[in-house]
Amino acid sequence: MSIARLPTSLPVLMNGVIGKWLRIGTEDDPLRGFGAAMGRHAEAERAQQGGDPEEAIRLCETIVAEGSIGSHPYERLASLRERRHDYGEALRVSEAFVRLATSGKMPRGAQRSADRKLPWFEARIQRYRKLLDKG
Repeated sequence: MSIARLPTSLPVLMNGVIGKWLRIGTEDDPLRGFGAAMGRHAEAERAQQGGDPEEAIRLCETIVAEGSIGSHPYERLASLRERRHDYGEALRVSEAFVRLATSGKMPRGAQRSADRKLPWFEARIQRYRKLLDKG
């Protein structure tokens, strides 16, 4: 690309790559807290495997409440809730992921991953609604 084709106006730069760099570490950074969330998810996995589903639920609820961009905590929490026949809570968690995945706020790589997971979550949402209707 020649220099003549590079965007030169400040608004164009601020909405492009430079704008993304300026968001790093701020409230608008979609990856803010991602490392801590994945650490909590690893703790939740250990708790679940160690026979403490209450701790796993508590940790995953924290991650979901923070709006973490990874799908694994949402999947784990929905599954834990489903095992307890708490379909309303499993529905809430699944719907939260769908809202996040369709918000347009996720980084490109995370969005591609979320797009692959959407059919799984949408199918679970339909199943939970049917179970709740029977209930």
